[in-house]
Amino acid sequence: MLLKYLFAKNEDIPPGTATIFFGYSSIFWFVIGTGIGSFNAAKLAFPDFVTGTELFAFGHMRQVHVLAVILGWISMAFAMTMMYMTPALGNTKLWSEKLGLWTAMNWNIGLSLGLFLLWMGFTSGREYSDLIWPIDLVVIFGVLLPLGINVWMTIAHRRTQGIYITNWFFGACIFFVIVVFVVGQSAELFNLTGLTEGYLTFWFAHNVLGLWITPVAAAIAYYTIPKLTGNPLYSHRIGHLHFWAIIAFYSTPASHHLLAAPLPEWLKSFASVEGVLILIPAVAFVANILLTMKGRWSMFVENVEIKFSVTGVLLAIPLNMQGGFQQTRAINWYVHGTGWIVAHAHLALLGMSSFLEIAAVYFGLQQMLRRKLYSLALANFHYWFVIIGFCIYWISMTIAGLIQGAGKIYEVPYIDVVIAEHPYMIARWVGGTMVFTGNLVWLYNMYMTAVEGTVVPKGRYAHELAYER
Repeated sequence: MLLKYLFAKNEDIPPGTATIFFGYSSIFWFVIGTGIGSFNAAKLAFPDFVTGTELFAFGHMRQVHVLAVILGWISMAFAMTMMYMTPALGNTKLWSEKLGLWTAMNWNIGLSLGLFLLWMGFTSGREYSDLIWPIDLVVIFGVLLPLGINVWMTIAHRRTQGIYITNWFFGACIFFVIVVFVVGQSAELFNLTGLTEGYLTFWFAHNVLGLWITPVAAAIAYYTIPKLTGNPLYSHRIGHLHFWAIIAFYSTPASHHLLAAPLPEWLKSFASVEGVLILIPAVAFVANILLTMKGRWSMFVENVEIKFSVTGVLLAIPLNMQGGFQQTRAINWYVHGTGWIVAHAHLALLGMSSFLEIAAVYFGLQQMLRRKLYSLALANFHYWFVIIGFCIYWISMTIAGLIQGAGKIYEVPYIDVVIAEHPYMIARWVGGTMVFTGNLVWLYNMYMTAVEGTVVPKGRYAHELAYER
């Protein structure tokens, strides 16, 4: 079916085809990413688990897990939402379904090849930008640029007078992430070494999170919450404050990741101050969405998409509180290099971002397939397994990080710290495995939705019919 549409005329491809392909691809990569994460957590919880094979060593598997989640699940879910939200908000069609399908195919093939090579040991050696430069070129020119062209042209051909805040974020963030990839991967192309390479590595990692993952997730909420509740967005002005504050304060020099490094003191201080100022867009976003929910809070219990969306927004509160203050020297010296940072990273990627994306993928696939969700019970099972598993993971790793910080400051023998944190490594594995199990159920539920879900008549919304009795 995919091959048929790849070589068809654009007008012969049914609207929503690219959305569907991206949607199922993103769920698949979520299962792969969390499955590898569960495997890696097991190696930390049970040191004798799968030993003696180099390819299954933690050092080989960890970065495969990270990039499968970031470039597979999160970024493909973003692309999926852009494929249906951008045209819907512009009262038009996606500029090119065919380009969307080619982008999705390039993405799956390129990422599969990149992660396989990474697993085999072909790596740049830089955290978050581990892929070798030929794969980086595929990501930039075969994935991100075509995605950007499709989104920008759809916005340009809109039939509405203004541009809604969601599309502001979509259009800008694709541009930003292309710049981040081009600049961030230049360390390998220009053979940068030492402190320069380390600084550029963390500049890349910080801005992939700050100019791609968190703002696009927020943009999704600006669409799904008003759409599902029927309430207008509480304040477009606050939304624009959020947008411009992200650009002003989140695109920091990122040197707060290297406060102990011999970087210029003014640069580190500047990054720390701007890091605290991210609380401005954070508070603007959370307040705007929660006020939009006014009078519709019963849907938090009744509607699974709202359940995921609002949970993601609520998780943005501790995320940004941590993110702002752990960038200050007073706190950074204690938590830097500990499991606290691992917990915080998962609060961003598995917490706020993933919960908002899951809601959007549930909603978008039902609308594009024009089918009612196969099982609401399985969807609720998915929610509870993911939220409980995530909380177990986040809390256990936060505690482990505080133990590690204390051990570092008070010069406790390293093996004693390892023994003290071991129960929390087991809890980490339990929580991560629960998330993986929930995602397997989700993949099955969405497969059955495509195969056996009740067909929705034109003029009706699939997500609404799912709750009719």
